[in-house]
Amino acid sequence: MSLDSTLSPDAVRSSRLAERLLVPAGFVTTAGNAFQITAAAILVFHAEQTTLAVGWLFIAVSIPQVALALLFGKLVDKVDRRMLCVAADLVSALTAFALPVWLWLGGPANLGSYIANFMLACTAALFMPASNGLIKERIRDERLGKFNSHFEMASNAGMLLASSLAGFLVIWFGATPLFVFNSLSFILSAVLVYAIGRKPAKPQVAEESAAVDSSEPVEAPVHQPIKRLALLYANGNIGLMVANVILTTLILQTFDQGAWMIGVVDALAGVGFIVGAAAYGKVSKRFKGIHLAVLGTLGNLICLAIQPLHYIALMVAIPFAGFCFAQGRIAARTLLMRASPEDRVGRIFGGTQAVGLGLGVAATVGLSSLADATTVPYAFWGLAILQGAIVIGTYFSLAKPLSAQEKKQPAEVLEATAA
Repeated sequence: MSLDSTLSPDAVRSSRLAERLLVPAGFVTTAGNAFQITAAAILVFHAEQTTLAVGWLFIAVSIPQVALALLFGKLVDKVDRRMLCVAADLVSALTAFALPVWLWLGGPANLGSYIANFMLACTAALFMPASNGLIKERIRDERLGKFNSHFEMASNAGMLLASSLAGFLVIWFGATPLFVFNSLSFILSAVLVYAIGRKPAKPQVAEESAAVDSSEPVEAPVHQPIKRLALLYANGNIGLMVANVILTTLILQTFDQGAWMIGVVDALAGVGFIVGAAAYGKVSKRFKGIHLAVLGTLGNLICLAIQPLHYIALMVAIPFAGFCFAQGRIAARTLLMRASPEDRVGRIFGGTQAVGLGLGVAATVGLSSLADATTVPYAFWGLAILQGAIVIGTYFSLAKPLSAQEKKQPAEVLEATAA
């Protein structure tokens, strides 16, 4: 029996509309952010000429999310998630537009970049748990695997492809137009999220407990290993944050290439990720979710270790890294979202974001300092060792509880896991 038969027609229509609109909303938001952060990183590096200076930019983006994500996550579980997303987008639009105004008035580029990205991170700390709560609220569990593959493909493709264009556009037009585009992208995202409409009312159902014979034993629910699944998902955030910092320095300093190469490398990574996300449905039919999360991450780390050997090796390895990252990222996200109760998903994803970025800040400072004290390749290899230890340790701790959980899953959800 299809799970749709237990939902009202309004709920089914709302879910399908949310699937169609949340994917492009994710694309335009991450594309705008990628334009902003890539252009800002280039400005800061040329002003300061150190890896740590670029690292501090990403840390400025992360600190508010570490401090506020859990607090905002609790708020998300109590307030209309759709309107919180819209409000966060509109505030972000005003903040993003303030940076080009600052530059037009002759303000220092590095100071403006730090402040604007710090303020944007404050609203991102609200948007992240709100958007994930909205997804859990509107998308049916049996559709989460397929939706997450589309959502991650759109979001990360937006980020990577926009980053690739940013390297060229900064050379041709300067950074200011990219900051204006970021402001407009937030407005478009707000319009798309608002258009999904209000959450349909849940149908009134009779109390099932009256029909259950109290003499029959009630099976205890399977414990959900939320914290370990959250660490598995947060591990990807650590890699993204640190890699963004050290990759910029690897290209501009170690390989002595221009900003154009940042564009080429991000484009190759974007292609790899898009192909990986598009293939996720077929690949996930051959592997369990936990196995795919682990194997995808390890494949990405092997490619990461190859990248600093030579700029040719970088361009060859990074599409495969993007493909593997897509498998691990989507699988880990789906495992965590499916295990999260709807009334707690905001605080779960808010806490996950805080943990991932907190660890990312520490790793960024440590590995950026290592890169400046030695060479950038050591930072790449250190990151691969760190993430590898996390994913392997988490896998061994998750194998038993997830195996027990799978035995309890309804047939429809198990089939949809591979969809």
